Amino acid sequence: MLIGVCDDSSLDRDIIADFLGNYLSEKGIEHSINIYENGSNLIYDVQDGTLLDIIFLDIYLENGEMGIEVARKLRQNNYCGKIVFLTASADFAIDSYEVEASGYLLKPHSYEKLCSVMDRIVKNITSDVKTYNISVRGGIVRIPHKNITYIESNNSKCILHTSKNEEYTVYKRLSKIEQELNDSCFLRCHQSFLVNMNYIQRADKEFTLINGDTVSIRQRNLKAIKQVYLNYLKEKES
Repeated sequence: MLIGVCDDSSLDRDIIADFLGNYLSEKGIEHSINIYENGSNLIYDVQDGTLLDIIFLDIYLENGEMGIEVARKLRQNNYCGKIVFLTASADFAIDSYEVEASGYLLKPHSYEKLCSVMDRIVKNITSDVKTYNISVRGGIVRIPHKNITYIESNNSKCILHTSKNEEYTVYKRLSKIEQELNDSCFLRCHQSFLVNMNYIQRADKEFTLINGDTVSIRQRNLKAIKQVYLNYLKEKES
């Protein structure tokens, strides 16, 4: 788990980082904590692709910078992780709904309160569906595996198709994406195609998906590939 702590007070940063280190060590959760003195550096990191699971963000930062504004910019850059505000009051509670904040920690800091917030967040994170992360316009989009219908290789890039009729360009080899997904619902049925078997409607000399798209099957392995699909269906039914 990767966590960011953004506060202009070195004392507050150290306290939160120590609390988090103790909590995560007690829970046996592997973790790393990134420290930020201001919101700009935090935003730059997220834009560069740093995948922070949780951000602890002070409401009042140095030079008049507001944590709420930093949070808005993070969301505008497709940050989908959890945000917890650090503040001396709950005056910005209403504004926090806009940026989907996961909670507040009121100063002075309390280890018990942090544990309470983290218990809820960690439970939600561990129960979240699997997602595949893609860099888009300087930000990160997390696409649930269940929404990916198929991925096709196109020269030096791949096109990821979703059930919402979205297409994302991924500059990786298909074999690399298959390895990163590491999910039994995906079948490498052709050199150029990786299909989510949950979307297959018919299996002939090619796969026809429920949205009408067709996905090629490697013909010399046609029987074996169709058998993998049939075995997957049997496992789902059992």
